[in-house]
Amino acid sequence: MSDIKKVPADFHSLFEDILVKRAVTHEDCLVFEQELLDAIPLPAFFQDADGCYFCVNRALVDFLGVEREILLEQGVYPFLVHGLAEEYRQKDAELLAIGGRDSFEGLVAGRGGHEQSVLFTRAAVHDRDGRGVGLMITLFDLSALKEAQKNLGEIELQKQAILDAFPGTLALLDRDLQIIWSNKDNKKEDVNCRESEKQSCHQLLYGRKAHCADCAVRRSIMSGKIESGIHETRIDSGSGEGEFFDVVAAPIKDASGKVTSVVAISRDITGKMQLERQVRHSQKMEAIGSLAGGIAHDFNNVLTPIIGHAEIMRFRLRQSGQQDQELEKSIGEILTAAKRAKSLVGQILTFARSQEQNSVALYVHPIVKEVMGLIKVALPSTIEVHQEIDTDCGQVLMDPVQLHQVLMNLCTNSFHAMEGRVGILTVRLAKGEVDQDGREWLVISVADTGSGIELDVLPRIFEPYFTTKDKSRGTGMGLAVVHGIIGGYGGRVEVQSEVGVGTTFFIYLPVVDSQSSPMESVLAVPLPARGKEHVLVVDDEEQVLNLISSILGGLGYTVTSKSSSQEALSLFMEAKDNFDLLITDYIMPSLTGVDLCAQVKKIRPDMPVILCTGYSEQVNDEILKQAGVDEFFLKPVTLQGLAQVVRQALDRK
Repeated sequence: MSDIKKVPADFHSLFEDILVKRAVTHEDCLVFEQELLDAIPLPAFFQDADGCYFCVNRALVDFLGVEREILLEQGVYPFLVHGLAEEYRQKDAELLAIGGRDSFEGLVAGRGGHEQSVLFTRAAVHDRDGRGVGLMITLFDLSALKEAQKNLGEIELQKQAILDAFPGTLALLDRDLQIIWSNKDNKKEDVNCRESEKQSCHQLLYGRKAHCADCAVRRSIMSGKIESGIHETRIDSGSGEGEFFDVVAAPIKDASGKVTSVVAISRDITGKMQLERQVRHSQKMEAIGSLAGGIAHDFNNVLTPIIGHAEIMRFRLRQSGQQDQELEKSIGEILTAAKRAKSLVGQILTFARSQEQNSVALYVHPIVKEVMGLIKVALPSTIEVHQEIDTDCGQVLMDPVQLHQVLMNLCTNSFHAMEGRVGILTVRLAKGEVDQDGREWLVISVADTGSGIELDVLPRIFEPYFTTKDKSRGTGMGLAVVHGIIGGYGGRVEVQSEVGVGTTFFIYLPVVDSQSSPMESVLAVPLPARGKEHVLVVDDEEQVLNLISSILGGLGYTVTSKSSSQEALSLFMEAKDNFDLLITDYIMPSLTGVDLCAQVKKIRPDMPVILCTGYSEQVNDEILKQAGVDEFFLKPVTLQGLAQVVRQALDRK
C-alpha cells in the first residue's frame, strides 16, 4: 500500500499521453509501459483502434520465438494463426466497437511452429471519455490442461474397462448405503421394489428384496475398517438352492478420519459353494466307502460258512434221496436270511459306489407295475395310488433288483410323508427329452401330497444317516442308497418340494439300444461239477477254510488246507508237483494272497491259482495280471459258484 501512495502525481497524465494522445515518442513512457507489460506472465500484446500493434510482452516473444521488433512491424496474428490473421483482426474490430471483454479457445502456432491450444482473452481499453482506444489481448496456454484432460480421459476409460471386466459387482456407496456409481445395472427387474429402493446396496450386491440383518458394508461404515462376509439369498422355489455372495467393503475417509463413503465388492460364489459341498460329500462317501469295504470283507467271511454249510446240507440231503420237507424248509430259511444279509452288504457297497452292478438291458414298466402292486397292498385306504406308465420308453442298463429297491425306497418315503392323513401317491413312467449329445432318457417320478421338505433340509436329504424321522422308523440310508444306485448307472436324481403341498422325486436313466428280450427264461440249476485233482486251500478264517475244504472234498477233490500263507508256500516249495490248484484269500497276515500267487507262479508257471476276497475294491485287473491269477471270485462262497470256478481253472490248464 505504501508503494501505491508513492506513485507520481502525473502517473495518470502520463498514460493519458500514451493511450489517448499516442505520445509514443516519449521514451520514459515507452520504457515504463514495456516493463509493466513484461511483468505479465502470460503472453500479451496491445493493439490500438487502428489495428496497429502497439506493444508485445516478453512472454509472447518467448512463446512465438520471434523478435519483438518483427512482431511490432509485421503483427502478431500472422505468426499465431497464419492464414486466419484477417479473420482475427475483424473479430477484434467488432469487440472494440461494442466494448467489454470475451474469451475463446483457438489453435495457434507456437515456438518452432508446433500447434498449441490457447485461450484468447480480449479486453477493450477506453479513455476517460469512454472511447475505445485499443484491445489488450492475453493468451493462456491450454496444452498442459489438454494433456491432463486427455490423461484423465484415458484413466477414465481404463477405470471403466476394469469395472466392466470385473467378474462381480463393484460399487461406491454413501453413508446411507445409496449407490453413487457401479459397474452393474442396479435396477433388478425381477424384484418388486420402489424406485428409491432400487439404488440400495442390498438390491445391487445381493439381489435381496429386504435389507440385510448383518451387512459387511454397514459394518465397514460403522467400524471404519475393511469388513467382509458371505451372504446367502434364498430363492423361493422347491429346489431349496440359494445364491451365495462374497462381499468385501472398504471405507473411504476424509481428512478428519470420518467415513464419507465405502467401496463394496460382491462376487457370486454359488458355484464355488456347491463345489465345496460336493467335495465334502465326496469325502464323506470315501470315508464311508472305506468303512463299508472293511465291513463287507469281514461280514462276507461270516456269511460264507453259513451259506456254504447250508448248501452242503441240502445237497447231501438230496443226494441221499431223503425226503424231509421240514429240514428242507429250515435250510431254505437259513439260505434266504443269509442272502438277505448278503444283499444288505451289497446295498452298503452300492451306496459307497464300491460295488460293481450286475447290469442287464431291461424294460422298466414291468418292474414299476410289480412295485405298484406291492405298494397298494401295504398302504392304508386313506392314500390313493395313481400310476401313469408309458410302456414304450425303451430299455435301460441296470440291475432289476436294484431298480426294484429304488422304487420301493421312494414309495416308502412318500408313504411316511403322508402317514396319518389323506393323500395321493402318483408314480409316472415317461420318455424324457433328448439331451444335447443326442442321448435319450426315461423319467420315473414318484410324487406325494405329504408334508413336504423344509428348504434348509433339502440339500442334505441324500446324505448318509441323515433323517428327520424318528429313529425307530428310519436309518437315513434310504435316499442315500437311491442316490448311489442311480448315479452308478449314469443317471441322476432330482427333487422338488414345497412345505404343506408335497414332494416329487425324479429319476433320470439313459436309454440303451438293445434288442434283447425283456423276459428271461428260468433254467434249472445243474449239478455242481466234480473232480479228482489235488487242491491247496489257504485262508486265515478257520470257518471259511473248513467250508471250502468240505465243499471240494464232497465234490471228489483231494484238499490240503493251510491257515498260514507262509506255511502254504513252504509246503508247496517242498512238493510243488503234488498240487494241481491253489485257492487263496486276498487278505492274509505276513504274506498276502496276491504275493502268494506270484511266488507260486514263479516256481510253477503252469500252476492255476484262484484268488478270493470279501471286498472287490481291494483288487483290480492290473493286480491280478501281475500276480498271474487265473480266476477270481467274491465271498460269500456258494457250492455251485465254487465248483464252477474251480473247474474252469483246472480245465483251462
